Amino acid sequence: MSYWDTSCLIKLYVVESDSAMFRQHVQTRGETVTSGEFARMEFMVAVLRKEAVGEIAAGSADRHLAHLDLEIQAGNCLLTIVDESVRVEFEDVAKRCFSQTPPVFIRILDALHIAAARMAGETEIVATDKRLRDAATLLGFHLFPTSTP
Repeated sequence: MSYWDTSCLIKLYVVESDSAMFRQHVQTRGETVTSGEFARMEFMVAVLRKEAVGEIAAGSADRHLAHLDLEIQAGNCLLTIVDESVRVEFEDVAKRCFSQTPPVFIRILDALHIAAARMAGETEIVATDKRLRDAATLLGFHLFPTSTP
């Protein structure tokens, strides 16, 4: 299984220029998508923003969120619960990133995603964000896509 950053998870539900590549990655591997429980909240805000700025049709944010909810209920998208073990892992991730020379300037939600991925036992992170990818590489994760523009 792969751990999905929310910005890539959205590509499975909302058509973006590179959505096909991400959908194919899931289909080829025939795996369940994993993310953190907070990804649903990030997803909701992201699709509401896309709707507000006209990137998706009016009224479609709720449909996209309902689709994600169905995938969660069906067990096709697993959300890692943020519990004490994830909080402890989060602190380790942040400390390891900032102790590097030069520091890896990880953001809060990126560190939380990595902590959740580690606690879920994932070895691959699906992300396009440079800071998240830098931290994931530091912590030994494989990345998809293997490179970003």
